[in-house]
Amino acid sequence: MAIQNDNNVNDNELIRIALDAVLAATKIADGFNGAAAVGHKGSLRDIVTQADIDISELLIKRLSLSGLPVISEENSNQKIPVDTSCWVVDPIDGTVNFSHGLPQYAVSAGLLDNGSFKLGVVCAPALNELYFTLNTERALMNGRPFRHEHLGIQDALTAASFSARVPESQYTLFRQVNESTRGCLRTGSAALNICWAATGKLQAAYGFAAKIWDVAGALAIARAAGCEIQLQYADDHLTLDYCVGSRDVVQHISKLAQQNGLANFGTDDE
Repeated sequence: MAIQNDNNVNDNELIRIALDAVLAATKIADGFNGAAAVGHKGSLRDIVTQADIDISELLIKRLSLSGLPVISEENSNQKIPVDTSCWVVDPIDGTVNFSHGLPQYAVSAGLLDNGSFKLGVVCAPALNELYFTLNTERALMNGRPFRHEHLGIQDALTAASFSARVPESQYTLFRQVNESTRGCLRTGSAALNICWAATGKLQAAYGFAAKIWDVAGALAIARAAGCEIQLQYADDHLTLDYCVGSRDVVQHISKLAQQNGLANFGTDDE
């Protein structure tokens, strides 16, 4: 279904606008190398750099050309509309990595339509990786279409995203997943974890209490690639738990999470 707005911009034009915006934003990121933090948002890990601020301003300006509202991590006092369409963007997902000169960070933009993840663009400029959707059923990496290949637990490499402060049960789950698969990584970027799960570099990615701008673009890409997606939203609809990737692996992690009292995942976002 094509998403329409007041300007009657169709899906193809929306993705073109998003690609132009995200690629322009990566040029700003390229201009900062090991950018210093200019602020904190609640913990030593939750930092803001000048690049975050500059990229946020550019994404809002460029994506507004679509005629849809834009909600950025850096103006996150806005509410997420659940009965219309809007862009949700993370100027830099993996800011700690970025500020330390590590390449695992991404610029991300996702289109929500009635609360559902419909379109997405995620670019990791330091890794030369560009992920995006053409529609809800086609995902591409660097211009090449791909579909997720569902593998079993014995073949699974996984990744987890942690908040700054987590209960002991999350560490227990991490150990259980690490011991029952080929391993569980912590890369510092939820968006890249999900995109790598979508392409099959990983077989699952999971996280708890993620902000919607961290994962919106990547979840749209994973959905278009045919991944199993299990979600649980908080009441504010800004925060969610997720598990994405190969069917058997996602169900395995989901079961372990429930046993540890961490989540009661639902299937997909619709």
